[in-house]
Amino acid sequence: MASSTTQNNRIQSARVTGPTAEFVVFCDSERAHRRNTDPSFDPALYDEAVALVLDRLAATTRDTPQ
Repeated sequence: MASSTTQNNRIQSARVTGPTAEFVVFCDSERAHRRNTDPSFDPALYDEAVALVLDRLAATTRDTPQ
């Protein structure tokens, strides 16, 4: 499992809060689990997918009227 420092750094660098921040923490945990249990796991592909989801979430948040 990623350290809480790593998780906090990713959350801060992504500038996310609330459910999106929880998603980032989940992704860090899931990444570590898959890396340790799945020999065919591709961390670069996983990170790319997470980044895509975070970009979409950020766009949705930006486009939603306050």
